[in-house]
Amino acid sequence: MNSGNAEGTDKKKIVILASVAAVILIIAIVTICIVVTKNSGAKSSGAVTEAVSEDTLRESVTAIVKPYYDKMPAVSLMGNGMGRYFTDHKFGHADMVADKSIEAGEAINEALDKGGLGKNAGEGRVVFGKTTGKTLMVAGLCHDMGMCGEGYSLTEILGDDGKALRDENGNKMYEKTDAGLYKMHQIELDNFPEIRTSHSMNSALIVLMNRKAFNEAGLTDEEIDKISLECFAHSKSNSGVTDLNSVSSWTECFDRMDSLVAAYNADHTDAPISFDRTPFEKDPAKLSTLAAETLALRVGDVSRDSAPEAEAHSGEAVYVERDTINDRGGSIPDEVEGMTMTIGPNHDPVDGEKDRQVHSGEQNITDNHTIVNEDGILTHIITVNDGCSAPKCTQQAIDDHLGEFYSARDEEFIVKVEFTHFNDDEDGFFHDSYEEFRMQASQDYPSVTLLYPWD
Repeated sequence: MNSGNAEGTDKKKIVILASVAAVILIIAIVTICIVVTKNSGAKSSGAVTEAVSEDTLRESVTAIVKPYYDKMPAVSLMGNGMGRYFTDHKFGHADMVADKSIEAGEAINEALDKGGLGKNAGEGRVVFGKTTGKTLMVAGLCHDMGMCGEGYSLTEILGDDGKALRDENGNKMYEKTDAGLYKMHQIELDNFPEIRTSHSMNSALIVLMNRKAFNEAGLTDEEIDKISLECFAHSKSNSGVTDLNSVSSWTECFDRMDSLVAAYNADHTDAPISFDRTPFEKDPAKLSTLAAETLALRVGDVSRDSAPEAEAHSGEAVYVERDTINDRGGSIPDEVEGMTMTIGPNHDPVDGEKDRQVHSGEQNITDNHTIVNEDGILTHIITVNDGCSAPKCTQQAIDDHLGEFYSARDEEFIVKVEFTHFNDDEDGFFHDSYEEFRMQASQDYPSVTLLYPWD
């Protein structure tokens, strides 16, 4: 055999083999790049980042959360039945809150663009950032799941009188473990007051418990952690976020969340959950968005469009006979004493002063919207059906709105009250009542301007 021909043939084989190997390597690299791109940002094997439509996401999330809301009417009747008269926190409310929160979030974004929001108050403060409708919608749907009664409660430090001790700011104090975590105990289904007090924390817990389902619905792990935080922080007292613009308030919330996860995992070693606070502590922009979205959720939650015969938490209608209210009583006790309020098909009497106050006030508020005025200021508009009906109860309901805005301490807001009917007496009693309320509100919430039609 000619050695030169053999050598040439061998070289050709080597070239061919090298080319084939190069092609295989290129295919492998492309495949790896596709996989990495598809799963970027995912911290669990179930995380997905593919875009899904808003309608599809809403349907998927509804399927996850609705079973928890469906448990609530039965839970409201357990124990002494205190939950029967409570305002509605079932799925219909959550569905409305999702829409109201998105509206508030869009208004926040517009106010940021126009310079009406986004004040930088310096070190240790959180500047509001742009909100995302996707996570606000999911947070709105999830925010009250904890009212189903599942979960935990912070363990209060009790004084000699059996009441919770409070710090110098009036906040409850809670026990901690040797490891520095907050002590938790499981809630009993017949303890409605504790269910109510801890429901925002347990809404957050249920979100984390369903991480895989939310992954499959199209949410990343970081989005799920943010949504759980927003659910937790929609309650100022339960979460510790009394000031949305305070870094220390958010640190307190993160500490409570870590404690919650530890307590749950100690009881569920076979199915532990996780939560990562790192992105929100390390990236100021992410904390800014979290704070702004939580404000939007708080505003969305309080924006309860109501009407006569609105449902209570038990699913029963509450009947407020407004002509039996002492409209000129001058105080909440005097307004509701002797009035007629009933619940359910048998019209069982509602005798509790707080229950009477809440339903008399809230059923008088028919519409709520959040916009940006011509000066770029975030403006919340509340429509009261009758300004001369249960004024003190109605003002207390309005006060709840003012408090949510004031939880963003570094910013300024406008709350505008409109009346469908306002037929004042000749002595101006009801006008004066609302002016007294405004004067008190200016002291309690100095950064929130309250406006009336006669201004």
